[in-house]
Amino acid sequence: MNKSILLSAFFLIFFVLTASIYFGGQPNINELKKSVAPTASLYPEAKSLSGKLNFINDKSEDVHLSELTKDKWALLYFGYTSCPDICPIDLSKINLTYQMMDNKNKLQVVFVSVDPTRDIGKLDNFANAFNSSFVGLTAQQDKLVSISKALGVYHEVVASQKLAKEDHTSHDDHSHSHYDIDHTGSYLLFNPKLELTALLTSPHEPAPMAKAIDKIIEAL
Repeated sequence: MNKSILLSAFFLIFFVLTASIYFGGQPNINELKKSVAPTASLYPEAKSLSGKLNFINDKSEDVHLSELTKDKWALLYFGYTSCPDICPIDLSKINLTYQMMDNKNKLQVVFVSVDPTRDIGKLDNFANAFNSSFVGLTAQQDKLVSISKALGVYHEVVASQKLAKEDHTSHDDHSHSHYDIDHTGSYLLFNPKLELTALLTSPHEPAPMAKAIDKIIEAL
């Protein structure tokens, strides 16, 4: 057998071994989708949204999400601090989920307020009330609309029932602050590259969510 044949055989074996190691180490996305469904819905392809993830903190300072996540996965929840019921319930569920996770040290939970007018200055305190590792962010209204649209998050200011019952002849200067916000209860999971990877779906039970997030983090 001449040298050229031996060399060709060597490169063929090398290629086969390399390919088997590489592709063997890649997660089977379809299997992963099945294993985390229906708790989590994986996107067919992770969506790169890094350029959209510019927020502000309690001091109205510009913060890009990457400054907080520091190569961790991120779970974003959109709500507002004056939310009468859904937001506290959801954040309590997220805290229980976080506590149950094996990979909690690889995840940063971020509360994003859709009510910057009332919430700047309250963000971290609100998030920390559920877990000291959670952080709070928001954005100016125009940016918030852009971020929400990119992520498929809906929110809209509506008159509160309390305000609707008030005598509209009242000249209470604080009446403008009494409003509610309709919003989607979205739990959005981003990979360390800040690509939107999965959506956690209702009914948002902590134990299945913890298991699903752990599986996704370990596989991807």
